[in-house]
Amino acid sequence: MARYDHLPIYKSIYDINLYFFRLARGFPKDYKYGLAEEIEGLLTKLMDIIVEANNMEDKTDKLKEGLVIIERIKFKARMLHELKTMKIQSYKFFFEQLIEISKQFEKWLNWSKAH
Repeated sequence: MARYDHLPIYKSIYDINLYFFRLARGFPKDYKYGLAEEIEGLLTKLMDIIVEANNMEDKTDKLKEGLVIIERIKFKARMLHELKTMKIQSYKFFFEQLIEISKQFEKWLNWSKAH
């Protein structure tokens, strides 16, 4: 089994998981057990995708799946922000991290296509 914990993308996704899980603790119950749980599940799925992609010869489909999941997270996080559940500073930081992770996915996808 290939190692994955040395990958910068894994560390970024792990860190954003910790950040959001801690952030969601303070959400009202109706959002904590709705949108926040959905985002937590998607963030966890991103970690799974890194492990799976790192163990695959053809990573393309798995990495594309990761990009779709990131877009789903962005949409749900925007809803939390517009519902006044996520403060602007938290939303901005979270969104910027998602953009960086998306760029890392795209770089890995381009590398994978070239090899």
